[in-house]
Amino acid sequence: MQDFARKTRRALSIVGLTMAVAAVTWAKGKETLSPAAQGGKKVFDQNCSLCHFPTQATTKIGPGLKGLFKMKELPYSHRPVTVANVQEQIEKGNAQGKPMPMPPFASKLSKTDISNVIAYLKTL
Repeated sequence: MQDFARKTRRALSIVGLTMAVAAVTWAKGKETLSPAAQGGKKVFDQNCSLCHFPTQATTKIGPGLKGLFKMKELPYSHRPVTVANVQEQIEKGNAQGKPMPMPPFASKLSKTDISNVIAYLKTL
């Protein structure tokens, strides 16, 4: 009977440790977004996600945007990844986009929306 109790305690300890590791891993993956980035995520989901993956670098219709601000250059236009260049590309679009050009969003999104999208893109 003591052997059974010892094995049960050990199994429960392993389960508890596994659950603790899973909780820490889950918490690390759940970064808290700033209010600007949260707003940018909403704008992205409504206006950009049709063509761009936020969590992948693979192409959807336009390029995936995971790690955009860690790249040296913007996909297709090959301009340096800077806030100014990303803002301009969102506002004016990109005629060099493949398989189709990126449309301009200056008339569809406010300056605040664009700034918030950029804040969100920086978190990807």
